[in-house]
Amino acid sequence: FTAAGVAAAGETNYFCVVCGKGPLSGRIWISKWGAVCDDCYKLENHCSLCGLPIRDGDGSVKTGDGRFICKFDKPNAVLDVVGAREVFTDARRELIGMFGRSFALNFPDVTVNLFDVDYWSELGRSDGLHKFGFASTRRTPKGDCTHEVVLLSGRLQNELAATAAHEYTHLWINENRPADHVIDSDTIEAICELSAYKLMEARSQPEQLQKILDNPYTHGEIKKLVALEKEHSVGYILNWVKNGAGATLETESSASAAPVRTPVIAFTNVPPPLPEALKLSGLLLDGQSRHAIINDVSFAAGEFKNVNLRSRTVRIRCREISRAGVVLEVDGFPGQFTLKIGEEKFVP
Repeated sequence: FTAAGVAAAGETNYFCVVCGKGPLSGRIWISKWGAVCDDCYKLENHCSLCGLPIRDGDGSVKTGDGRFICKFDKPNAVLDVVGAREVFTDARRELIGMFGRSFALNFPDVTVNLFDVDYWSELGRSDGLHKFGFASTRRTPKGDCTHEVVLLSGRLQNELAATAAHEYTHLWINENRPADHVIDSDTIEAICELSAYKLMEARSQPEQLQKILDNPYTHGEIKKLVALEKEHSVGYILNWVKNGAGATLETESSASAAPVRTPVIAFTNVPPPLPEALKLSGLLLDGQSRHAIINDVSFAAGEFKNVNLRSRTVRIRCREISRAGVVLEVDGFPGQFTLKIGEEKFVP
């Protein structure tokens, strides 16, 4: 918001876009949608997307976690899982069209869900893009992959599409990065952000492009990758993920990565070793709807599911889910035990 100043009665032709009052006098505020009177500016609730004040009965909508979306942003906001899946599907199709068929998943089925929460990350933080999305890949003992993406509701379509592109790229990396190619975490996130950047570039969304560049989430790595992509290509970077050796692109000589179309190193997608213990890696909490991510498997309270460990497969029941952690039972063993975020425990 910017203050347009103080006007005497009859001096302006401004009408408040929130309450309709006007012509306005006194202190006047200017939003992206138009003028706002001082009374409305002081209202308690504001749109989570644009900051416009919210007045009861003004056509706005409230999400399950208490965020408000104004009547102007509502038509372009994604509020249900059907819309989220359409956004994800469109983003994936456009990325494959830009990057080539090598960017398609070997295991294309992706479960896309929508949550009204902004709490995703593995360590319980809500910083950066992890407040907007989460991607996980689970490998079976046969080497097959099952993918899941969770996206935050109540976001504008292009913002959600950028996050969808980011999370889809995580899935591609999960499938294609060899187990012995350890990549710096900021570089991984920057590669995912590069996909979002290229999608927004193709859609002519300069505001979103600037947001991606300004986001501190990758600690500046995204700017380096944008420059590198302009010099070489996206294929150069993707081939480095599959065939490179360094932790970052800066530590890799320019000769070690070639365009995806002509890889110089034979590549076999070897699945990473399964964990030996159970680990609670994430919680998705949306009012009464709660899910826990245990060894990349999503559990609701009360659900039984199989979890593959390095030496065996165990059947787990998730008894309870709270912000403090989860209460689990292992089929065939008496008693219960708890897991906290990031904690690992060996099965009896």
